[in-house]
Amino acid sequence: MLPLCAVLGYLLALPVLIPALVAAQRPPRHTTAGQLAILVGIAYAVALLLDRRAGRGRRVARWVVPARAAVLTAVSSLVAQLVGGSVVPKVFEGRDPASANGYALQCLAVGALAWAWRLAVRAWAGAPAERERPPRGPRASRADGGTRGAAGSARASRTATVARPSAGEVWVAMVPFRDRAEAARHYCVVVGTRAGYAEVLQITSKDKDHRDDYIRMENEGWDRTGKASWVEIGIAPRRVPYESFLSDHPQGPCPPGIWREIQRRQAALGGGRVPRPRPVGGPAPSGRGPRRPPSSARGRQS
Repeated sequence: MLPLCAVLGYLLALPVLIPALVAAQRPPRHTTAGQLAILVGIAYAVALLLDRRAGRGRRVARWVVPARAAVLTAVSSLVAQLVGGSVVPKVFEGRDPASANGYALQCLAVGALAWAWRLAVRAWAGAPAERERPPRGPRASRADGGTRGAAGSARASRTATVARPSAGEVWVAMVPFRDRAEAARHYCVVVGTRAGYAEVLQITSKDKDHRDDYIRMENEGWDRTGKASWVEIGIAPRRVPYESFLSDHPQGPCPPGIWREIQRRQAALGGGRVPRPRPVGGPAPSGRGPRRPPSSARGRQS
């Protein structure tokens, strides 16, 4: 941990350390504007990579990660300046402030800042996004009865299509293991929704061609890495609480051929039908055909 913080701090503090090293030479030299721009660019690239990896791939506005990286770069240089100008002379009193020990202290201080930044971003990315829950009880009845205004209908539609997963969609979630009380980040296919949780089948990138309970799944844009994937099939789905989903929208739809096979296997497993995926923005399918009049009524009509 300590060496990693030192290396990370050194890369982020380059715009301060290198000019100080050059100025400490005899005769003193100065860093040109072009050289300083390169040093700042290296530090910014490191901050950008650190923030992006810490964010766990959580989707945010395009400007958020670059802006946070710029802030981290600026704060890192400020910390390096403060430590080099105030702390190092006090800690290494009577010694050359431009010594290796002084530079090492600056690197460690900036590295500790970067590590704390990483933990903060990672904790934020791991926390579930605030989602609008569909109303329950009397409010739900009023919404279903159409007594809400246009704003309420738009809010309910957004809740149905964004806040809650739907069957036939691929999501990113903390999927629980089957053999122990832990969970890990995985892609998954939602096969059903219940009160408080969704039923999912886990997707893995490990080769499962030799397993009968997995099927190869085409990557149709839901995974940016483009790796081959396999999805569980014909076994009991896993329960994932809604707060364990790591984004507020699906990665994409399950490929039609795979979804049909999942429906067939799950129906054979549970003796029932897996719900069809709900079209985005459309009403949930009722699965009922037109009602036929009772036989007595038909007799009267004839």
